[in-house]
Amino acid sequence: MRQTHAVAPFPLARSSPRRPPRWLDRTAARLRGPWLDRQLADGVAPWRSPAHAARAVQVTSDRRRRALARALERLVAQSDQAPGPSLASAVIAPCRRHVRAALPEILDVCARLRSDVPVDPTGVVRLRDLLRDGAGPCYVWMHPDALTIELREVSRWLEVSD
Repeated sequence: MRQTHAVAPFPLARSSPRRPPRWLDRTAARLRGPWLDRQLADGVAPWRSPAHAARAVQVTSDRRRRALARALERLVAQSDQAPGPSLASAVIAPCRRHVRAALPEILDVCARLRSDVPVDPTGVVRLRDLLRDGAGPCYVWMHPDALTIELREVSRWLEVSD
């Protein structure tokens, strides 16, 4: 049998905390996703456990990043539409003032998500939570700069620190 040598992005030793997640770790990360997401959003290091590392890989995948960028673009598009009858739909309309004021930050975050630059899972989870929060600054009128401030925080959390 012929030996081949390959360069792996992670050391393959079992004792190394930077080995790629195994299928069992990935499965555990999916099953315990909400719990792991809360911990990642609170700033727990992704290398804390194999499940945390697997979840970090899942939430920062290209597919998830593109989905979040599309969600931000939909938020902008929905805020440009005239408000319709409130009884016709269960969808919460975005706060037009907040979205318009935060447009530069929204575009910056979209560009970062669509780029090949690595992102930190903490920022990705916080952005997803911001978009899902129906009582948050994306949808409810608060301080005039509430969404802008939140997106600046998310942008700061998206930066990968060594």
